[in-house]
Amino acid sequence: MNRFMKTIDRISVLITAYKNADLVKRCVDSLRAAFGGTLPETVIVDDAAGDAATAELAASYAADGVKFAVMPQNGGFAGANNFGWPLCTKEFPVLVNSDIVFHEEPFTAMLAFMDSHPNAGIIQGTLLIKNGQDGVDGTLNGCGAFLTKLGTTTTPGWLAPADDPVAKNARKCFAAYGAMFMIRRAVVESTGRLFYDFFHTYYEEVDFCHRAWLRGWEVWYVPTPPVDHAHGATMSKFYTREDVLRKFYRNMRFSFATCFGTRGRLMIRPVFELGCFVQSLLQLLKGNGMAWRAHRWAKKELKKLKPQIAETRHHVQSTRVMSDTALFKIICKKYTLRELWQAIRQNT
Repeated sequence: MNRFMKTIDRISVLITAYKNADLVKRCVDSLRAAFGGTLPETVIVDDAAGDAATAELAASYAADGVKFAVMPQNGGFAGANNFGWPLCTKEFPVLVNSDIVFHEEPFTAMLAFMDSHPNAGIIQGTLLIKNGQDGVDGTLNGCGAFLTKLGTTTTPGWLAPADDPVAKNARKCFAAYGAMFMIRRAVVESTGRLFYDFFHTYYEEVDFCHRAWLRGWEVWYVPTPPVDHAHGATMSKFYTREDVLRKFYRNMRFSFATCFGTRGRLMIRPVFELGCFVQSLLQLLKGNGMAWRAHRWAKKELKKLKPQIAETRHHVQSTRVMSDTALFKIICKKYTLRELWQAIRQNT
């Protein structure tokens, strides 16, 4: 009997594909090798690419019991994972980017942590940059994220050496990185949903983690056998930098408006907007209007979403069990004014 069967029987692996059959094949083959030749329940969602290569790939894994679903229209990371979620039948689904490569399986360590921490709802394992757009190969892809007074997130271990002590210890964090994170099924049941479809791509996992915290679940970084992540290898093919910023700023503001209570809106939102204004102004002075245009687009889009914001906010706030004050004590990284200014400058 395969020595990994206890783990295989408890997890579902959900991978989304969009014109990247080569990456999906590499990911699935490495997953099978890491499990000694046997795949756990695996779901591949074709995000409406409709390309022959992805269909052929799905057919090649039919004998392994891999489930294959085709989106009716492109839904990005958020929509594709929502579409594939009902096909995941195990207790602990794991969202895995197609640009992940496994060497040793990390899930046994993640399950052991889940079993010993019943309030842990979402877990991120150890990720290393590999053939990506940022950083040197083999450096850490970050070990969880913390919230800052700017409303942005800061990531311990980002681009640090793989053997940095920051990667060796488990820690509670504001959000897990969506490239590979494990979700206790009960979290989605209690929050009412995984992602918002219209988020499409960017900030969906941060918003989900925030909602999980508000419902009393914990989010953790847990050290595991590392996996390689080709950071930015997929999105850089299809989205310009301005496309990314537009969706990112819109989705952040939607999340702030729906997840924060009164204290969060008073403490975070004004500083965030000030930071955005200063960032945009500094870029304009350098002759770059991209951030300014992205913020204007995001604010116009939010006006169209006012009814949805009101409905979502009512649901989130009426079901939350943790206050902003209690949450900030756990996941908010404190910055001095100098550090805040440095954070703004680094993004200009």
